[in-house]
Amino acid sequence: MKTLIINASHRKGNTDKITAKVKSLLKDNEVRELFLRDIEIKSPDGCAQCAEGELCPNIEDEFSKTIEPTIRDYDIYILATPTWSDNVTPLTLIFWNRIVSWCHEDKEYLKDKKLAVITHGMAGQDSWVNVINWVKSVCSWEQCKFAGSFTCKTGGEVKDVEIDQGKLENFVDTLLLKKT
Repeated sequence: MKTLIINASHRKGNTDKITAKVKSLLKDNEVRELFLRDIEIKSPDGCAQCAEGELCPNIEDEFSKTIEPTIRDYDIYILATPTWSDNVTPLTLIFWNRIVSWCHEDKEYLKDKKLAVITHGMAGQDSWVNVINWVKSVCSWEQCKFAGSFTCKTGGEVKDVEIDQGKLENFVDTLLLKKT
């Protein structure tokens, strides 16, 4: 199965450490990690074309030229985001606003596919639930299957990651199950 990990962390650190472990468990699958922090990706401007779900003629950036055309051909999408003020990161929101499909069939990247989430942070489970629920809402409007979540406690330093290996393996195993 082809998997796209959308790494929405604003800096190198704990999210990268977690996604590296996920990639090692997906070693027999084709996996690409997209680091949003390394891509020129502008906010949509809300023009009439954006409102109709078309490509915005006012935004020419690296995302529109080289990234967006390559993200539709995956079976599984994993959003990896630190919990940011009880939600996903600003990079996540910009990314999703750029690929939103609610007005245009040509942008239904995730329809009938799987979307999972990895989130972590210092705040804990109550904050992680907000992120998980946001991803579930994306699944609803994108008509894709919510494929699960992996959460873990992290601190401000990269070494402060508490990964339950069994829980992580279960998360990956669930992702790889056939479509139901």
